[in-house]
This record gives sequence, structure tokens and C-alpha cells, in this order.
Amino acid sequence: VPPAESAEVQLPIAEADERPVERAPKQGPDAMQQARDFLAAGEASAAMTTLRALIAREPRHAAARGALAELLELKGDLDGALAELGRALDSAPDDVSILRARATLFTTRGKYDLAEADLRRAVRVDERNSDVQLQLGVLFCKRARWREAVELLRAAVASDPHRVASHYYLGEAYNSIDDLPAALAADQAAATLDPTNHRALKAIGIVLDRL
Repeated sequence: VPPAESAEVQLPIAEADERPVERAPKQGPDAMQQARDFLAAGEASAAMTTLRALIAREPRHAAARGALAELLELKGDLDGALAELGRALDSAPDDVSILRARATLFTTRGKYDLAEADLRRAVRVDERNSDVQLQLGVLFCKRARWREAVELLRAAVASDPHRVASHYYLGEAYNSIDDLPAALAADQAAATLDPTNHRALKAIGIVLDRL
């Protein structure tokens, strides 16, 4: 008589690829996107709250600090904005957009030396960035350093020939060093790109009068 079969049936051990896969819990909405959505809806306070919560969780989140700085600037809190941008640069010292943002605030405050330091740092990171070239060229115009402005604004035009501001400020710089034919050409280029730009049209009139 065959022995009685065991009542217990042992199941084979599952192979590694047959084991149940543990899935990571679903993440909530992206906090940066949430902040953008709040801002698009005109809810600046909610956007700031979202960004502050993100920074509390991730203190080295440079983009969040940059976005918060922008909102603080809109509220008129320039000191707070500068503080956030400084902390952002502690985490991302070569972030060109943050360097440019802080340079803009320094320029607003009349702290031209600090603005220039940030923009020169940005140039070292990305020497062909037309935004940086234009911003530094405009800063040199503000400081009446016209020849240095010409060099940078010519580079900005070469990098992005379709930007009206680069041509306009180049014309201003050329006019200030009495290179009137070059000034006229730059102003005309600006007016060609934007025929409604009254500043470029006025600049053309000034140069033609001088000629």
C-alpha cells in the first residue's frame, strides 16, 4: 500500500524575478510646478508658501530660492531677495541665471561694483551668453565706460543679432565715443527689427543731427 500523501504541500520558492515588486509610493505634485501654477493664477502668497516649504525640506534647492527671491523683489523686499539669491549661490555658485538676477538687484541699488563682479563671474561660466553680454554692456553704459560697453555689446549682437536692445545700446555706446557712422548703423538695425521702437528712432535723429 503506497504511503499516505502528506497533507502539507510545499510550494516552490519563487525565483528572484517572480517575487512581488515593491513599488515606491507615488510622489505628490512637483512643488516648483505648484508654485508656478499658483503664480499664474495670481496667488503670489500661496506660491511663496509653497516655495518656503520646499526650501525647508531642501535648503540647498537653488532654483526654489531663486524663484522666492523673484517674488520677494515683486513685493519690494529687495533685502530679502538679495539674501535668498546669496544662499542660492552658496549652493550653485555657477548658476548664470541667479548671478544675473543678483546683478540686476545690485544695479537697482546702485551697487555697480558688486553687479559687475557677478556678471564677470557669469561670463567666465558662459562667455557666449548673449543675456550676460548685454547686461554687462548696459552696466558699462550706466558707468560711462563706453569702449568696454562697445566690446561687450558687439559680442551680444554677434551672439543674438535679432535682439533690439543689443543694437540700441551699441548705438548709444558708439555715439558716446563719437563713432557716428557705427552709431547710426546700430540704431538703424534696432529700428529695422522694431519699427515702433521710439528710443531707436529718436537715437537715429540725434545721430543724424550730429552728422
